[in-house]
Amino acid sequence: VLRSVTPFQLMMGKLLGLMGVSLTLAVLYLGAAYGLANYYDVADLLTPGILIWFVVFLVLAVILYGSLFIAVGAACSTLSETQSMLWPVMLITTLPLFVWLNVAREPSSPFSTVASLVPTFTPILMVIRLAVPPGIPWWQPVLGMALMLLTTVAAVYAAGRIFRIGILMQGKGANYRDMLRWIVRG
Repeated sequence: VLRSVTPFQLMMGKLLGLMGVSLTLAVLYLGAAYGLANYYDVADLLTPGILIWFVVFLVLAVILYGSLFIAVGAACSTLSETQSMLWPVMLITTLPLFVWLNVAREPSSPFSTVASLVPTFTPILMVIRLAVPPGIPWWQPVLGMALMLLTTVAAVYAAGRIFRIGILMQGKGANYRDMLRWIVRG
């Protein structure tokens, strides 16, 4: 099976399956959120535009974060190796949680704008900025989506190259330097 598809195709297949699960859960959560918002008479705050942007950023986030986790998982051979290699990825994915309150308070500030355009922060911070009235200029979520899309394609490509070599290296773990070499050289 590994020989019949390219690493990029293999990664995208794995990530599309993960995306299907995430979208199913998102529909359930959004349905419950809309029901609660309707019950408390604040459903007008959940506009179709915000929901569409939420789904777009959710899809891109699942693929981006999933590719990062798959790359690390493929490069490691033991659980302890995986745990030590995952901390930078976990840091990248959780940093927006430390600043979201500041972004929600001042969604138009320079800090909020720049932070929400960092591709790994975009899915969380951009949706928050979109949800806070009066909103943000249309070009900011579009630019955030474009930057995230480029980063996602690069991450899936890198994860595919790491997976192709890492999965075949039985018993020998890798470090970040090895992973970078696998991405560059193939």
